[in-house]
Parts: sequence; C-alpha cells; structure tokens
Amino acid sequence: MSESLKGWEVNCTQLTQGPFQGGLTFLDQGNLQIYQLQLQHAVQVMGAKPTNSLVFTLPLDSFRQTAYAYDIALTTDCIFGFDAHREVNHITHSQGANLGCITVSKALFQTYVTQSGRDDLDEVFMRRNVVVPEGSRFAPLVCYLQQLFWISQQQPDLVRTALATHLIEQDLLPLLINALKPAEDGAFLRPYPRADIVKDAQEFMEVNLQRPLTLANICQAVHASKRSLHYGFQDMFGMGPMAFLKVLRLHAIRRLLLSAEPQSLQVKEVACAWGFCSMGHFARDYKQLFGESPSQTLAR
Repeated sequence: MSESLKGWEVNCTQLTQGPFQGGLTFLDQGNLQIYQLQLQHAVQVMGAKPTNSLVFTLPLDSFRQTAYAYDIALTTDCIFGFDAHREVNHITHSQGANLGCITVSKALFQTYVTQSGRDDLDEVFMRRNVVVPEGSRFAPLVCYLQQLFWISQQQPDLVRTALATHLIEQDLLPLLINALKPAEDGAFLRPYPRADIVKDAQEFMEVNLQRPLTLANICQAVHASKRSLHYGFQDMFGMGPMAFLKVLRLHAIRRLLLSAEPQSLQVKEVACAWGFCSMGHFARDYKQLFGESPSQTLAR
C-alpha cells in the first residue's frame, strides 16, 4: 500500500469501532493513477495530495449516508477534491464507502481538456472543488471504473501492458472531462454551516492533545456554544466533541505504540501521559476502537 500511495501524505483516523477493514486497488499508468478505496468503517482522511497532479474522487456506489468533503456535505453522486490548492479532508459515513480516485498530471489533463474544447474547465471551475454532474454524464464514468477495477482484480496482467495504459488513458480521461459538467437543473452542494467551527475545534484539540481539556475550554477557544459544537461534531463525525477528542488521543497512542520497541515502552506510562488515568477504561476503549489490546499493538 505504501508503494501505491507515493506522493500522498495523508493520515487516516478511524471513527467507528472494530478491527479496521478495507481494501485498496491501484493501477499505475504513469501520469495517470487510478485507485479504488473500499472502507467498512467511518474514517476521516486528511493530508497533502501529490504535487503537480489533479485528484478527482467519486463514489462508485451511491452515498447511503451523508459524507463530507472539506466543508461540503455530500448527499448525492458527485466528483470532488479537484482543487489543487486544498489538501485532502474527507469524512466517510458509518456504513463504509466505495470510492474511485483518479490522479492525473496537470499537463496530461490539460492536453485532454484542450482536445475536448472545454475552455470552462479553468482555474475558477477547479476552485469549486465539488461538482454534481448530469446523470447521463456521470454513469458512464462510474461504469468504466467499475469494469476497470474488476478486470484488474481478475486478470491483472491485462492492464499492465503499454498498450493497455495508452487505451485506458484515451478512454478514461474523455469520460472524466465529459462528467465535469454541472447538472442543468443547477444542483449545487452548499457548505455545511458548522464546518468552520468543527475544523477550528479539531485543530485546537490536535494542538492540545496532551493537555486536560474540557468542553468549555474548546467552546471558548473557537467562540462557539456547546450546542453548536455538539451538533456539528455529531453531524460530521457521528459523535460529540469529547468523544472525538478521545478518538484522537487513542490514535496518537496507537501511532506511538506501533513505532516503539516493545522493551522500551510501558503501556501504562503512555496512557497516563495522554490523560487516561484508569488503565481498565483505557484498555477497554482502545480495544473497542481498534479490535486489539494496546499490548498486542506494541508487540507487533
């Protein structure tokens, strides 16, 4: 997986409980990389995209619950994440997700844009970052990607030849460009009104993860009421702000345990340093979220 994600600098925060389940299908076509990401958990993915590339993400199955991209609530089929000036910030819903992702060099994309005469796909359009295409334009793109991923899993050698790379580029990029046409009925996904305070609260939490924080501290820092903060986190993450703070701390501990030598670290000391005073409660919360005990994480 690390090889297929070269150029990406992203962190994935698991939001729902249980052993992590997911799958990644990856096709490297040179200046064109194509991913299928299947997740059985709610997660938040944040971080930097590959430089000198554009990234287009879309659901291969319709969203069953609201997902979020940046500050936009995704409730319908759409293509998102293509503003090169914004980092990845995507939250999937609790019932999992099946996403397709097309990463294409800016130069190659521009070549096909020029060939298609789509002068409207300019910098102003890209800053929109989310587009709801016409159904007749969106469906062929989804169908093509689904077939491509199926072939790559069943007969991987068929998609690794130079000829296949050329054909996939010639087929896929015109379908993508054709789909980047907003629906004529003016369908537009608007920013989620509480996204800014949730973003500010998350940033405050991450900077102060090892400090004792109360809900009042967080509300004061982001100039928001407890009610607004609660509803914002509940809508975007499926949990309240203090529960989300605990998830962030558990992930921080997990990263530390995974990177440490087992003989050099005591789980109890780490838990106390991150604000977990009861080892019994900490071990229970950790195992519920990740499906294994802290000592099992440290051992491997």
